[in-house]
Amino acid sequence: MNYKSVYYIRLDENNEPIEGLISAQNMFYVMDSSWDFNLEDCLAAGFAPVLDSDRDYLNGDGDREVVMGAMEKNEDGSYTQLWVDENIPVAEKRARFMERTRLNLLSQSDWTQVVDSPLSDEEKAEYATYRQTLRDLPSTINWDTIQSDSEINWPRQPGIETPAEDADPTTPLDPETGEPL
Repeated sequence: MNYKSVYYIRLDENNEPIEGLISAQNMFYVMDSSWDFNLEDCLAAGFAPVLDSDRDYLNGDGDREVVMGAMEKNEDGSYTQLWVDENIPVAEKRARFMERTRLNLLSQSDWTQVVDSPLSDEEKAEYATYRQTLRDLPSTINWDTIQSDSEINWPRQPGIETPAEDADPTTPLDPETGEPL
């Protein structure tokens, strides 16, 4: 076949789709263990290819998800899979944009709260505040409007200075002092 087929569907006696989806690999067996078939052979066997639309999509990065929509019948008897953009639910936004990073940051700072931590009481208190800010962070975000993880204002770990706005990111810094070399 000369076009990209996502999958195939079985057709009823009126050439309307029925049952589930059939992968291209399984059509090899449906067509007597051969890839040498065309659209007419496919339709004669009671199947139709479902072609992918020209839609580009990448799920998992934003606040929208692309899901299968309706199938549109083409004049030649094949079908085209249409796609629908949907907003992801708030729970999915939170999981996608925040939870992995937040839990990782909490885990990385667990050592600061143990009894034998080398930190002073003041440093422990700073970390306790930081950790509480991480725990409270989900309730400070308007999940209805957030569109990506870059919109999350993460708290800074104690002892980490905010870089100056005019600092050149390519200038190497002294690891001891943090000053430009």
